[in-house]
Amino acid sequence: MFGFDVRLLSPVGEQDVRRIRDFIEGNGLVFEEVPDAAVVVEDQGGRIIGTGSLKGKVLKMFAIDPEWQEAGLSGTMATRLIEHARSKGFTRLFVFTRPDTAFRFKSMGFRELARYGEDAAVLEMGQPGIDDFREYLAGLRADAGGRTPIGAVVVNCNPFTLGHRYLIERASQESGHLYVIVVEADLSSFPFEHRIELVEKGTSHLSNVTIVRSGDYAVSPATFPSYFMKGSSAQKVASVQAHLDVTMFANHFVPELGIERRFVGTEPYCPVTGSYNVAMKDILPPRGVELMEIERLRLEDGTIVSASTVRDLVKKDDWEGVRRLVPEGTWEYLRSDRARPVLEHLKEHEGRH
Repeated sequence: MFGFDVRLLSPVGEQDVRRIRDFIEGNGLVFEEVPDAAVVVEDQGGRIIGTGSLKGKVLKMFAIDPEWQEAGLSGTMATRLIEHARSKGFTRLFVFTRPDTAFRFKSMGFRELARYGEDAAVLEMGQPGIDDFREYLAGLRADAGGRTPIGAVVVNCNPFTLGHRYLIERASQESGHLYVIVVEADLSSFPFEHRIELVEKGTSHLSNVTIVRSGDYAVSPATFPSYFMKGSSAQKVASVQAHLDVTMFANHFVPELGIERRFVGTEPYCPVTGSYNVAMKDILPPRGVELMEIERLRLEDGTIVSASTVRDLVKKDDWEGVRRLVPEGTWEYLRSDRARPVLEHLKEHEGRH
């Protein structure tokens, strides 16, 4: 080992994508997608000996040739990617990795937010960070007047349906105070600002409910990188992601909001959501949080009310079917000019849960 060259690629061209893919897969990892930027480290013969990537605000797909593991390449690559991200206006970054490699990122100034066993850890660097977010949560903490338990529901609401309203109403009845946490990541068909407004409208009649933004502290299936879990089934990946997300919830939301019970709808069909329910049963009770499942709302004909069904009906222009599944506020929004570009995009692309 006599030296190496470091190159930052942004955008990443097709030839470099192929080389990075081959290197990552050759080192027992998974190439997930074309990144926004990548760093490649090459030896003096032009052979890749290390790479790392940036997608949005997430560092990912780090791989190093075994012969170069002690050369400090992780720090070199991360530093270049962090500098690039900051030049693009990102002041906060995340990295997902195996817990046994988390120390490398901690040495660079990353702070661990949550980990799940030996499978995955998530770390953060930059501002505003988790301390600022926890201060935001503490500022929302309501006086329940001694009424218990303090409950929580985590929802995406893509869009808000009668099923969401039913779950929140039932949870509200069973709580001294209820926090409705809306997943903030804009990876859904409907933008976050639209979704949270619909939740606020749809729950405005409930006096003991506070609406909470999740910030970047909800680990979404769409943002969870599983490149370091090669050979794992889709079910295993979903399970690890769910356990990591629930651990994040237990580490930060529970203590700041004083949550004692989490409510969730039963999930008979979606295996991803089913993985969440299993993760909550595994993690929350040992952390002092009761889990209460509420049967999903069904129409008289047996139809389960779900956001995915609403999106499918929208794509088919079945507005009579949509009207049966959504409250007035959502209906008015869906038929408004404001929603038109969202619906056009939804019809052109497959909607996400």
